Amino acid sequence: TLPNMSFTESLPQDCVIDRLRVMMHQEDTHYNYESYFPDITWDEMEQQAQLNASWREKICQWSYNVVDHFDLPREVVAISLDLFDRYLATRGNQCSGNMALLASLTTLHIAIKVHSEKNIKVTTLASLSRGQFGSEHIEQMEWRIMEALGWKLHPPTLFAFVSHLLMLFPNEVHHTVRKELFEVAIYLAELSVCDSFFVKYPASTIAIAAIINVMEDLPYNRLSSRSRDEFWAKIALNLRGFHAADVAAARNRLRLMFSSASPSTTPTSNSFYEPY
Repeated sequence: TLPNMSFTESLPQDCVIDRLRVMMHQEDTHYNYESYFPDITWDEMEQQAQLNASWREKICQWSYNVVDHFDLPREVVAISLDLFDRYLATRGNQCSGNMALLASLTTLHIAIKVHSEKNIKVTTLASLSRGQFGSEHIEQMEWRIMEALGWKLHPPTLFAFVSHLLMLFPNEVHHTVRKELFEVAIYLAELSVCDSFFVKYPASTIAIAAIINVMEDLPYNRLSSRSRDEFWAKIALNLRGFHAADVAAARNRLRLMFSSASPSTTPTSNSFYEPY
């Protein structure tokens, strides 16, 4: 299920820009991934993250299975992985498979509880570990994670950035073009959540990279040069903090992922599987 854009469609553009500025400030300060590092070098963190890449992808795919099964917003997975990544950063990305499974169950529990109108019992999530953990283990880990993260549980998400950035296009852009921009950019966002390559990039960078890639695939008779220029002018005038090299790297990775994506990349199956 795709997130609904309607909550932003009636907002004045000044309000949209203000929201974007606040979200970018939040990801640069309270939710800055690097700020959760212990006293080790970035190279050491990246080396350990590469070792964790395979099981992190499995956790992400498993989480999509869970939210699809319970008909929860897929944005919950992005929030859960954000909590998960920041928590592991506080541990220097050092963890065992069992601890990673428990942490991922717990961050999913937190994300559902805080960000979804529909709740899932902790006993139900515990049952997905197939006897490895009980609800008491998840509840204990919940406190550890929230304390480690300083109770910062509302990260600005890819989905929020995509929906707000698309509101900077002029009104003349047809609703079918807006819909295509939104749906394909959200699909790219969902792909990026599973890829550890993107952990170090802020959500705003990935969101703008996704939008650029979708824009470039649209012919000019559907999205005019004037509409594109107006979009870029608003970003250049009102938003600071996009780094060209980072956006380019994110764009290349997204395009590579999109070209090799298969139906299993962002699963919709109702089955659950053990990620370890």
